[in-house]
Amino acid sequence: MRSLVSLAGLLALLGGLVLLVVVPVTQGVDRASTWAGVLSGYLAIAGALVTLARWRHKQRAAAGEPARSNQVAQAAQELQVAVREQWRREAEARSLGDPDPMPVRWRLSDPTVMDHDEHIAPTPVMLSGRSDRIPALTDQFRRLRRRRLVIVGGPGSGKTTLAVQLLLQLLDSWQSDEPVPVLFSLASWDPQTQPRVQDWLASQLTQTYPNLRAFGADAAHKLADQGRLLPVLDGLDEIPPDRRGEVINRLNASLHPDTGLIMTSRATEYIETVHGREALAAAAVIEPEPLTASEAAAYAKNLLPRQPDESWQAVLTALRDGTAGPLAEVVASPLGLWLLRTVYIEGHRDPQPLIDPAHYPDPPAIQHHLHEELIPAAVHSRPPVSGGQDPLRPKRHHDPDQVRRWLTTLAIELRDAKTRDWRWWQLADHTVTNRQIGVAFGLMFGLVSGLVFGLHGPGSGLVSGLGIGLPVGMASGLFGVAFGLVFGVTFGLVGVMIGLVHGLLIGLGGLVVGLVSGGVFGLVFGLAGGRHDAPAYVDLRLRGRVGVLCSKLAFGLLGGLLGGLLGGLWSGLRVGLFVGLKHGLMIGLGGLLAGLAFGLISFAASPSIGRRASSPAESQRGDRGLTILAAAMLGLVAGVVFGLVAGPVAGLVFGLVAGLVIAPAVISTRWSVFVLASLWLAARRQLPLSLMMFLDDAYRLGLLRIVGPVYQFRHAALQDHLAPPAQATPAIAAADQSTVSVN
Repeated sequence: MRSLVSLAGLLALLGGLVLLVVVPVTQGVDRASTWAGVLSGYLAIAGALVTLARWRHKQRAAAGEPARSNQVAQAAQELQVAVREQWRREAEARSLGDPDPMPVRWRLSDPTVMDHDEHIAPTPVMLSGRSDRIPALTDQFRRLRRRRLVIVGGPGSGKTTLAVQLLLQLLDSWQSDEPVPVLFSLASWDPQTQPRVQDWLASQLTQTYPNLRAFGADAAHKLADQGRLLPVLDGLDEIPPDRRGEVINRLNASLHPDTGLIMTSRATEYIETVHGREALAAAAVIEPEPLTASEAAAYAKNLLPRQPDESWQAVLTALRDGTAGPLAEVVASPLGLWLLRTVYIEGHRDPQPLIDPAHYPDPPAIQHHLHEELIPAAVHSRPPVSGGQDPLRPKRHHDPDQVRRWLTTLAIELRDAKTRDWRWWQLADHTVTNRQIGVAFGLMFGLVSGLVFGLHGPGSGLVSGLGIGLPVGMASGLFGVAFGLVFGVTFGLVGVMIGLVHGLLIGLGGLVVGLVSGGVFGLVFGLAGGRHDAPAYVDLRLRGRVGVLCSKLAFGLLGGLLGGLLGGLWSGLRVGLFVGLKHGLMIGLGGLLAGLAFGLISFAASPSIGRRASSPAESQRGDRGLTILAAAMLGLVAGVVFGLVAGPVAGLVFGLVAGLVIAPAVISTRWSVFVLASLWLAARRQLPLSLMMFLDDAYRLGLLRIVGPVYQFRHAALQDHLAPPAQATPAIAAADQSTVSVN
């Protein structure tokens, strides 16, 4: 800001000097003295503003570091509250403790994938525990020298679940002098573009917890740089193989020595990454032990009525006796046990065929069957409730076949994008091109312009006909009034017809202009990238933010006033001082309106503390709200300014075009592009028209999960089942992709 102000002052000074040299030569000494007086007034105002700004800067410097340090501490405390609230809701939605966590046992992994023992713990490394006894495992984690842990395991072994359990336990016992544990999806980190992990963590914090900006624009960066975060990094295996080693190297290079860390990865991928390279510094590595059939039977029994029916009695007995066959191998993983619970226990189905080899001869057959029946079971076992107050029940009825088709579309999109994170603002990346988006905005421009001018034609024809016919008729007395009325209406109808033809021609011309401008806009949109990496948001709460609103509006008004004065100065140089002042007043009015508009938009984009964590639906509503607000304000300003200069029709046209086309295309394109893409996919029956509502219901059905502002499939195995990876063989794809990635 100081650089911009200095540059503006330098340009103004140079312009004034040039003006004082040019005006005496071109307009005489008298006019030069007048302009010198005007310039001196401007310089006096500028000098006062600079003095005020320097005084304010000194006052802030006097408050100094204690205030900034206190802000960072407050930001850390607010972050702890937001993360705990977010993951408490998510744990409830995932039924992690209902009725008890699965009794998965964890033990130290192979020492060859770990750092030296003395770097990990002051005593010989001993780390083991169970997922249903998290406090004890958390205490062991706290005793590690640097509190660094890697959780590895096979597909569906409960790695992410354990990470969430540790996260919640650390948050429950958090102290103000400790770092705040926060979960991040590693798939979004590219160490080539963000070599320092702190920079990536700060960008993810800003996106997921926008309320941190209430403590300063750089609050997230300070939390990351000052070691006030304990990153919980989920899914090293989801990163492309050629980047995994770079991730480990960057973590070792950029993490502070006292910064803790929890990371999850599939075992095979982690071993391949660290084999022949350096392991994650000072990190213990743990892996799960398979659930025994007896443990699975005990867990299932707690979910059933006190007296299970004969079919369940037979299945539980077979699991305890070791005669359950392939089913015992399936329920040895938490994923298989969860599928059994969802499809058969919550779905109220007869489980006895699962232990019959004639029905399901091997584990892949059972896994494929469970994945096939997962969506119907979830839909039928969780009927909707009115009002949507129950977070575990959807808001609307759904057909299982439609749910499967729509989720398959999302799974294919994620597979092609090689990611597990579905971001609503990236929906168009694989469905429409930037040029198509530009053409769509161009068509909107043509349609809006043609519609406004087309409607103006009939209206002006009717008004003109009545305006001419009625006065002529009134001049002839009573009979003349009737004659005049008939004449006026007839003339008006003729005017309407002429106006319709005129409007149609203008509308067609608008379409042609729209196509041409759309092609140009699409080309520019495509070359410029056109899309943004993250959504915006809107927050119009006034409580505790009146000062922020006043400062934003004052800054906008000051900018608008200066714009009006400079416009009047420029106009005065061209057409004379008197006309220049007149033009300056008009430009100043437009500048004031624009300043108020942008001040309000800037205020809306400054989040309050009470926002907490972002979610997909909330981030989409925020971006939509800011887009609509910006469109309305820009359309109003453009309409008023052009209406004063060129008349009401021009004001209406330019206001509508600016509000409906220019603002969505320029100020915030995320929601606008999302709407275009979702309409396109809905027209092709690949996704529902109310996409975000459907995704919320899929989350409530337990088919999706939420990590900040992104959706993920509840288990990656479901995503791979719906959209098998391209490298899978036909035999594997037919049997089910249950042995492919899952967290």
